[in-house]
Amino acid sequence: MPVYHAETCKMKDKYVNNQADLEYYFEQYPNLLCIVGGDGLLKKINPAVQNLLGYSDEELFNSPIDDFIHPDDREVASHVRTAQVNSEHFAEYDNRLLTKDGKTVWLSWSSVFIERDQVFFSIAKDITSKKKEEEQSHIISILNRLGEEQKARFSQEIAFINPEIHPEVPDFRWLGLNETLAVADQKWMEKFETLVRKHAGTANLNLKFLSAEMAMSERQVYRYIDRIVSMTPKKLITMVQMHMVWEMISKGKEHSPAALGRMAGFSSTSRFKKMFYNIYGIDVTALL
Repeated sequence: MPVYHAETCKMKDKYVNNQADLEYYFEQYPNLLCIVGGDGLLKKINPAVQNLLGYSDEELFNSPIDDFIHPDDREVASHVRTAQVNSEHFAEYDNRLLTKDGKTVWLSWSSVFIERDQVFFSIAKDITSKKKEEEQSHIISILNRLGEEQKARFSQEIAFINPEIHPEVPDFRWLGLNETLAVADQKWMEKFETLVRKHAGTANLNLKFLSAEMAMSERQVYRYIDRIVSMTPKKLITMVQMHMVWEMISKGKEHSPAALGRMAGFSSTSRFKKMFYNIYGIDVTALL
């Protein structure tokens, strides 16, 4: 009996030590480790998460994980989680997260749904540098197809899609503005652009609709836009739509003029292609 008791104690000590080792390994692991509950809240993370994103423990554990995901990637992330719960317990995918200082980081995820505990255990690797290299290669291939006259005609958009020329900053230089906007004008323009982006594919995207959403009269909106960017509302809407098109082109996300046109709110592909050509002097198909 004493021998059996001694062996049992050894096994227990070994188990406790192994548990401590696992916790140590969890803390030391260089990539991001996350346990997310079915309620969308983080339950456990390793230091790599905080080191990369810059949020405090309180911010990370008291906000849904979707709050940290790039708005354009939230729907995909939600679909992945739903698929995992319903049938596919394991998933691999890439998405973007937002750091506390406003930067965007790309992560490659491997995630498994633990049915017993109703949680997602996920490992993520920072692939931001890889994504930037891929985008740069794609951008270079685009620029190689353009003539000098065409480059000159849309130099602002080239600056936007080339991060070495135009770093990720919250301004509107892609509109051709030479000076940074005042804080109040910056916020107003961001609100206007967000509305255009949100409703870009709808038929009612016009001054009347946007004025109502901005809680301003049509005359006020017209005057604001004219003062800030010296454009008509219609032209600014078109510029935002085309800016969205350039985002898709520069990242290689769309390969169809029809898809790009629909995303930008054009019901007619031929009209979209004509508009793109009139602004930039090149057939959009040549860039895809």
